[in-house]
Amino acid sequence: MHPGFLWAMAALAVPLWIHLSRRRRYTEVPVGTLRFLNEVLKERRKRSRFEEIPLLLLRLLAVALLALAFCRPFLNSSEKAVESPAETVVLLDASGSVTEDMKDAGMKLLQQSTQQVAEGSKLTLAQFSDEVETINPADKWTPRAGAPTDLTRAMGWALDRLGGSGTKRAGKIVLIAHLAEGDLPPNPPRVWPPGVTLEVHALTPPSSVNAAVRNVTLLTPYVMEQMEIEAEVILPPGADRTVTLKAEGITATEQVLEGADRVIFKINPPRDEVRGTISVAGTDAWPADDARPFAVRWVEPRKVKLIDGNPGTTPFEGQAYFGEKALTASGAAHGKTPFQPDIAYGLSGRQGATDLTGVGAVALCGLPNLSTADARQLAQYVESGGGLVVILDARWTRGASAVLETAGLLPNGVRPAAAATMPASADESGPVRAITQWERTHPVLAAFDGREGGDLREIEWRDCFDIPEGDGWKALAKLDGGHALLLEKTGPVQKGRVLVLAHSLTREWTDLPRDPLFVPFVKSLFSYASRAEGAGPELKPRHPGIHEKRAPGLYDTASGGTEIVAAAPAESSVVATPPEALRRAFGVPDTTIQTITPKDDPTLATASVPWRHELWPWAVALLLVLLTVENIVATRRPTRNA
Repeated sequence: MHPGFLWAMAALAVPLWIHLSRRRRYTEVPVGTLRFLNEVLKERRKRSRFEEIPLLLLRLLAVALLALAFCRPFLNSSEKAVESPAETVVLLDASGSVTEDMKDAGMKLLQQSTQQVAEGSKLTLAQFSDEVETINPADKWTPRAGAPTDLTRAMGWALDRLGGSGTKRAGKIVLIAHLAEGDLPPNPPRVWPPGVTLEVHALTPPSSVNAAVRNVTLLTPYVMEQMEIEAEVILPPGADRTVTLKAEGITATEQVLEGADRVIFKINPPRDEVRGTISVAGTDAWPADDARPFAVRWVEPRKVKLIDGNPGTTPFEGQAYFGEKALTASGAAHGKTPFQPDIAYGLSGRQGATDLTGVGAVALCGLPNLSTADARQLAQYVESGGGLVVILDARWTRGASAVLETAGLLPNGVRPAAAATMPASADESGPVRAITQWERTHPVLAAFDGREGGDLREIEWRDCFDIPEGDGWKALAKLDGGHALLLEKTGPVQKGRVLVLAHSLTREWTDLPRDPLFVPFVKSLFSYASRAEGAGPELKPRHPGIHEKRAPGLYDTASGGTEIVAAAPAESSVVATPPEALRRAFGVPDTTIQTITPKDDPTLATASVPWRHELWPWAVALLLVLLTVENIVATRRPTRNA
């Protein structure tokens, strides 16, 4: 109850003051006789006393009820017993951080919890790691070394099961788990339903420190002089800081500096694929993460031939120069690129035609002159599966265009967009345009749909070419002026890929090379042309779990490949977190969580909790009734006697 609103009772003086201060107003009317005046006055005085006193009491009671409703009174009692839950779901932690001793302690807690289940209530046992699995009997609870902990999935599964039981009775979740810091969600994943209680049994780990190898990463996925492998480790203070690599007959050791958590091994592998383990000298209760299996594979980078027949006055202003810088720009692979570009200043010379053996893609960087033999060589190269990228610029000539058109490597009828000859500078070029139409699902452009990879509409382009579509050519991107910017040849039996970009890669028309999307766009262009988009050298490990029952190690597949089963990195962190953090992480109200610490307390099953019954709705209902009666009494008119 909120007694502060009782001050509103002072408003009772308002209707009382109105009642006492009201005076009847009389009107003088000439009458012929005063014979019946005394009888009329007596009758009106009786009726006024009868009508006005109840009306005053009704108004006083209405004000009092209004003040009482704002106080929100309720009945409080602690004698009501907790309702037996319709179903009790027991979640058992089967992740890799649960040791055998922790499991034994959990079995005792499980026995206590099952004894407290009320008669007639349903009991469901389930173990969880990466997924949830119901078990029966309890001795099928099997924690797996290295298995991850998906506590969010487990809690959601339990809440869904209680919500789908088809009853309005309360439900209960019993959690028996090792509560680690990294297992809790940053925000509550859902609204905790009313009537569902949570009982937490936190398993205590034997130690708060654990030496482990968390991750192994190949820093040089493309063939070079040495293979570099990085290992991420956890080493507690005072532990042996030696890390050992054993693979393909090679044994190497490195020392991890104090305060560091990574070490790099540089080896000369005997073959492209390397399989082995990286280990630390762990003496803790979790040996599954002391040694981590790995399998890494080198991949040959894609060779790209950049043909630049007229690089300019210096080698730093041609399209081939900017294309090479974009293709060799460092990315996620430790500063190594999947491309191996090479610049040539012509397809043929004194020593004959350029050898295109092993070349994934060829780029024609605005060639002003091209022979028929060169065009024929390129057509044969594309027919054999090679990729061709034709990049037009101010050095384009009708002669070079005609040769490529005849060979089927350029659409027929390429011409300048607004002049008879090509512009030589930005001042003479066409208007600045933006891309308004493009194939958003095409491999070249899919990464630039405005989400994570950037938006192509933010790049400025010059509208300098009018390239017709049709006859086996499809526009992948168009400028707002309607002209095609990027086209692809779509032959029915074509083995190689041919792309045409109607814009220079240099700064002669726009500041395109300075745009943040320039490097990823050029790489995406040549990845598609050279068919490098599917090259993935990294092998992802699997983790033990509910369905993956194999122990950590390396396994051969039926196709001759390798599968890695390794401990989940998050399980290497064994620092426990209190149950209160679990309540906050899942948004469990304070009144519905119980932290169980006594081992033998039979009163927990029949514990009483306080409850309350609100009275203010009844006061509001009675107030409405009084206002109705008051209105009837106030508007009642006396009946006239005949």
